Amino acid sequence: MRLKELREMRGLTLSQAAQAAHVTKAAVCMWESGARQPGLASLLALADLYGVSLDALCGRNPPGGSMDQ
Repeated sequence: MRLKELREMRGLTLSQAAQAAHVTKAAVCMWESGARQPGLASLLALADLYGVSLDALCGRNPPGGSMDQ
């Protein structure tokens, strides 16, 4: 996942990301390191916060993108 990259690109802190996802900073840190995976509700909150789709948040090309060809 591109969580850390997206958070840093937008100049947000771990605390801001955690607050938006209604979790602790430790949870966000574990997601960014790959130690744990966020649930759907948290992914949706982070996608909204970062202004990206779930596909982009997860580092995946959307359907019809270059990976499908």
